[in-house]
Amino acid sequence: MSVLYDRVLAFIDDARADRFETLARDIFAHQFAHSAAYRQYCVSRGRTPDTVVDWEAIPAVPIVAFKRADLCCGEAVRTFLSSGTTEGPAHRSRHCVPDLRLYHRAAVAGLRQFLFPDLTHMRLISLIQRAEELPDSSLAQMVAWSMDHFAAANSRYAVTSDGVAFDELVDALRESERDGQPVCMLATTGALIRILDRCRERDLTFRLPHSSRLMDTGGDKGASRPLSRSGLLHAVWNAFAIPGYFCVNEYGMAELSSQFYDSVIADRVRGRHRPRRKLSPHWTRTVVLDPETLVPAPPGTRGLLCHVDLANAGSAMAVLTEDIGYAEADGFQVVGRVAGAETRGCSLAAAQWDTA
Repeated sequence: MSVLYDRVLAFIDDARADRFETLARDIFAHQFAHSAAYRQYCVSRGRTPDTVVDWEAIPAVPIVAFKRADLCCGEAVRTFLSSGTTEGPAHRSRHCVPDLRLYHRAAVAGLRQFLFPDLTHMRLISLIQRAEELPDSSLAQMVAWSMDHFAAANSRYAVTSDGVAFDELVDALRESERDGQPVCMLATTGALIRILDRCRERDLTFRLPHSSRLMDTGGDKGASRPLSRSGLLHAVWNAFAIPGYFCVNEYGMAELSSQFYDSVIADRVRGRHRPRRKLSPHWTRTVVLDPETLVPAPPGTRGLLCHVDLANAGSAMAVLTEDIGYAEADGFQVVGRVAGAETRGCSLAAAQWDTA
């Protein structure tokens, strides 16, 4: 088990250390052997390590499976919970992690590649609570690691259990205006919209130093109002003077150990001029599936996003989401969500976990 996880860690560090296809099949065999619930699911679909010869044929678990079974290849050292569900807090997804190194390495490498490719350290302001206060939150843990690895002097959390500490945030941003040190704000999209509204109400604007940037995540849950992506980018420019090419939306979920990010900073550093899209780190693959048949959708058409994440080696590597999107160039776009019961493919896959 440890040897396999070490191979994944080496591959995250260096794409030349192994082959994605080989690692994916070895992880599938590992999960088939050590996760009873997943093995039962695979057998019900007629897939075993002896019959699967291609990583795309590895059975993906519907995201609802994380609510109905503990998908773990050993004793969990940490369990992350999803932020919430319409079914109530008792039905949150549980991501059981037997080796925290996998999530740690994937999170830090993703941040370095997509949010901080041009800087080793910078001033960070987190509007997401500390991991000690939210121990079940994978997002809070990711932010804690960003503080450990990328935070320069005077980085801080400007948030309490009651929400954003707005006056402290204002002080931190004014400090960056004065000393010329760029700053990165880390926020949920909902909190960011509320901050933008507060700035507008108080007629507050900032002119943050060049290379300042923003990472937002989680959609507009808890927002004071809906705001389109272009509207959000425009409001961020007006309030903070952070241009759109330094605004990165992170797409992640508690059920995955890896995250996907907007391409804009990575493209800018490489001198590429391409439309904004989500990029995947090299140890993941994203496939768009037909919602009815769960076979790969034709190029450019919309379907369900299925993520294969090698950093999930200790839980469930292939995860079928309820997110709708389409492939684009070397990345993908997310355009919405669909309830699993509303599509035949999702409904059949989810039903198998009622008795798994």
